[in-house]
Amino acid sequence: MKKISDFSKRSSHGSPKKVSLLARNFSFLKRKKSMKKIPQDIIGNIAILKFPKQTFLITKKIKALMFLKHNKNITTIVEKTGKFSGQLRIPTTKYLSGEKTTIATYKENNCTFKFDINKTYFSPRLSNERKIIADEIVKLSKKKGTKILIMFAGIAPYPIVIAKKLKQANKSAIIYSNELNKEANKSAKENIILNKLQKNIILIPGNAKQLPQLLTKLYKSRPTGRNIRLSTTDYRLPTKFNIIIMPRPNLKETFLKTTLELSEKGTTIFYHGFGTKEKVLNEIKKNTKNKIGKIKIRKAGDIGAYKYRWQTMFKIK
Repeated sequence: MKKISDFSKRSSHGSPKKVSLLARNFSFLKRKKSMKKIPQDIIGNIAILKFPKQTFLITKKIKALMFLKHNKNITTIVEKTGKFSGQLRIPTTKYLSGEKTTIATYKENNCTFKFDINKTYFSPRLSNERKIIADEIVKLSKKKGTKILIMFAGIAPYPIVIAKKLKQANKSAIIYSNELNKEANKSAKENIILNKLQKNIILIPGNAKQLPQLLTKLYKSRPTGRNIRLSTTDYRLPTKFNIIIMPRPNLKETFLKTTLELSEKGTTIFYHGFGTKEKVLNEIKKNTKNKIGKIKIRKAGDIGAYKYRWQTMFKIK
């Protein structure tokens, strides 16, 4: 493949060689059998591609055009330009081709989500994981009155998928969705309305570590009286929950001590851990002491060489 400097060269007649170079690059990319598949995440109408660091921009553009041509449901191609950053795990992307937008419309598990990919963390790769946990919660939930807390809820994929599954099973539960990111909370509210689940999900914006204090304060200031309906803005909240889901990001803080404060005897906790199986089991035991029963654990995806995301489930004694 020609070097970047070739763009500035001219033919003997003085015309630029840009067109011919583009054609050669395009032909090369189409027939090169050894070219590996580009790492990608498809979020509805947007494809996020990840290229090796030294890939030429022209190569990225051509591959983006090829991707659009062969994936008619994709309207926008962006490049992932860095790792997830900060406590909120905000991604960084750069536009490559197609419609110039960062707003994704994404569907999974019979639910629809709309959000800005540059303002909140979201992983389509956890779609099946959300289904597995939702199915498990349907089995655990009572016919009426189950109180479910979801921490690190983001744009509300877990709350919405679980709420839909419970409705299909004719089970009545209130799901409380906690998220620190203000932009994610805005999208969560829109997604709850989009999926017609206003009566099933309540948003609790704020830091997960401060949830016990926040819930106690809101509980004391709750309105009283009969026939008061719950909504996404009505904070008549419990301080203890029957089921707690913790799809936490890969942070040093486990938040398990906070979760214990929000639990009661018989509360079921779903906890995401990262690393080796031994590491995850040890951090759970260290932070819960002798307050929990048997830990069920399974792999829920990989995060690196010999390192995995683990889904655990255990009950409070």
